[in-house]
Amino acid sequence: MDRPARDPGLQPERTRMAWRRTTLAGAVVGVLAGRQAVVEGPRPLAVLAVALAGLVWLALLAVGQRRIRALAAPRPPALSPRAAVAAAGCAALLSVLGVGMLR
Repeated sequence: MDRPARDPGLQPERTRMAWRRTTLAGAVVGVLAGRQAVVEGPRPLAVLAVALAGLVWLALLAVGQRRIRALAAPRPPALSPRAAVAAAGCAALLSVLGVGMLR
């Protein structure tokens, strides 16, 4: 059975923008974690949290950029379960790190 033609509307553009907003939010968490670590002094736990936030953000950025590139195809493949779990895990971990830096 043939798949229907891709919706030529704005849905792919909205999806690209959503990925960009998500990666931008991750960058903000990393910057705020870094700021918090500088303000409170270079404690080992704060430095570890900043480094972890940076690594998680890079992973989220990689997943997001890969998906953005895939959306340029006339018939983009569905998001793989592995990529979906990776993106959700990165977003959840960045949320936890963000909340943890507030304490």
